[in-house]
Amino acid sequence: MNVTRRDFTKGALALGTGLTLGFPAVLRRAYAADPIKIGVPAVLSGGAAQYGLQAKRACEMFAKDIQAKGGVLGRPVEFIFEDTTGDPATAVRKAQKLVEKDGVKFLTGIVLSSEALAVSAKCPEWKVLFMSSFTGVGAFTAAKFNRYSFRPNTSGPMGARTVSLYMAESPMKRFYGVGSDYAWGRDSIGSFDRQMTAVKKEVVGKDFPPIGTKDFGSYIAKVKQSKAEACFTVLLGQDASIFFKQAEQFGLNKEVKLVTEIVELANLKAAGDAMLGVIGGSRYPFTLDTPKNRDWVKRFYDMHNVWPDMFDGETYQATEWLAQAITAAGSDDVEKVIAALEDSTYEAPEGKRTMRKCDHQAVKATWMVEAVKDPRYPHLIPKILATYPGDRVTPKCLTEEFA
Repeated sequence: MNVTRRDFTKGALALGTGLTLGFPAVLRRAYAADPIKIGVPAVLSGGAAQYGLQAKRACEMFAKDIQAKGGVLGRPVEFIFEDTTGDPATAVRKAQKLVEKDGVKFLTGIVLSSEALAVSAKCPEWKVLFMSSFTGVGAFTAAKFNRYSFRPNTSGPMGARTVSLYMAESPMKRFYGVGSDYAWGRDSIGSFDRQMTAVKKEVVGKDFPPIGTKDFGSYIAKVKQSKAEACFTVLLGQDASIFFKQAEQFGLNKEVKLVTEIVELANLKAAGDAMLGVIGGSRYPFTLDTPKNRDWVKRFYDMHNVWPDMFDGETYQATEWLAQAITAAGSDDVEKVIAALEDSTYEAPEGKRTMRKCDHQAVKATWMVEAVKDPRYPHLIPKILATYPGDRVTPKCLTEEFA
C-alpha cells in the first residue's frame, strides 16, 4: 500500500500540546498491530527552534519512508512531538508525559545538552531507550553514561576534535574561544583549549555569553584586543548568526579567521554573506558526494523544498538505526533493542558506523567545511575541506579525552 504525501500530511494530528506524526488513520487500520511509538520532546519555540524544526522534518521523512516499506516488524511507526521550549525541567516533564500517557518506549530529537542530560538520567527509571540525535555534551557518554541512552551522532568533543585536527596543521597559533554559556558551549571550548595546548598552540581568552545574547559587541572587542589569529565559536541557534553578522559589522572577519564548531545551513541562510569564508566542523554536510547521500538529499528536497541541514541528517540516521535495531531484536522490547544496538553497525551516507557497547557512542566520521557560494544554490553551502575517520575523532571509551 502506497502512502501519498496528501495522506501523510493528514496523519499529522494535534494531540493536546503535542503533535502525532505517523501513519494516516485510514491506512493504520490496515495494520493489525499497534504502532511503534517514538517520543520527540524537542525545542519547537524560541531561539533554538531551528533545531526542533529539523527534528520534525527528519522524522516526517523517515515515517514516510518506513511506512512505504510496510513499517517496522509489520507495524506502523508513530512520532509524538512535545515542545520543551529549551528548558530541562520542561523537557523531563514532557518526556514523562510521553512515556506515561502516550506509552512511548523510545525517545529521540532532544535538542539541548542540558535537556538531554536531565531526560537521560530518568531513562533507567522509566525503562525507556533514548536515541540521541543532537546531544553534544561529552558527559552524555562519559561521566553521565547509562545503558538506556545512545549517541549515534557526533559529540561536542568530537566536533572540537575535528576543528583542532584541522587547526593543528595551520600556521595559526593564537585562538580565542566564544561559546554559549551552557553545557555544550563550555564543554567544546574546554576540549578545544586542551587540544590546542597539546600541540603547543594557545587559547588566549575565553568568553561564554548567555544564550539569547543580542549584542556581541563587547565580546568582539575582547577578541580584537587579544591579538588572536582565529576566533573559535560554539554558539547555539540564532546566537551564532547574530554573532557572525555583528562580527562583519565590526570588521572582525577582516582581522581574524572565523572558525565554528558546526557550520549549519540555518545560520548560513540567516547570516548570509557575513559567514562567507567561515570554516568549521560539520556533523553531516548535505554536500557529501556518495550515491546514498545524493539519493537521500534529492528525496528530502522533493518532500520539503529545502536542502537538508546537519540535524535533519543526524536525526534521520538516528531513527533509521533505531528501526534497524528493533528489526534485529524482533521486538520493541527495550532490553532486547539495547542488546541489538550494542556493537551494531549502520550504513550511513559516508559509510559504516559502529555503536560501541562500552559507552554507547557511535564511531563515525566528521568533516571540516567552508561556507562558500555556489550558483546552484540560493544561499551559502558547506564545501568539504577534509574528512576525518571515526577512529581519529571519537574519544576513548567513557571519557572525553583522545588517544
